[in-house]
Amino acid sequence: MSNDSRIPTLTITHTVPRQTPQNDFGTVLARAANEVVRSGAGLVGGMIPGGPIVSAAVSSMKTVVSAVAPKASAAGMPATAETGGAGAAAGNQEAWDLLEAQKVLAAEGQKFNMAYLQLQNEMQKESREHTAVSNIMKVRHDSAKAAINNIR
Repeated sequence: MSNDSRIPTLTITHTVPRQTPQNDFGTVLARAANEVVRSGAGLVGGMIPGGPIVSAAVSSMKTVVSAVAPKASAAGMPATAETGGAGAAAGNQEAWDLLEAQKVLAAEGQKFNMAYLQLQNEMQKESREHTAVSNIMKVRHDSAKAAINNIR
């Protein structure tokens, strides 16, 4: 009788050098944000109500991200005041511009959320009114039907 449940012999391989390039998270994130802003955000901007404001915010984000992404990938880290130079002052201003754009987007998003909440409340009110009228009509119908059956 052969024993097929035996563990096969182990093979050991020596350590090999890394085959994939080592990417820092910040660099990859900057590239991904640049690609998202470049390709997708422009398409979505036309579908959202209040398009001009969103478009302006997206275009400012696009310039900020495209300006920050090459600096981060070239130096391996974002420019800061500690690294010195005029790039730090420009990067700081761009960061403030990015923060301001985020605030504008958040305010617009809050307005859209409030409008959506109001729409939901109106729909719920209409639904309750419809249900009430439907119930009243059903009671009237059942009463009339019962009266007709009692007459027979």
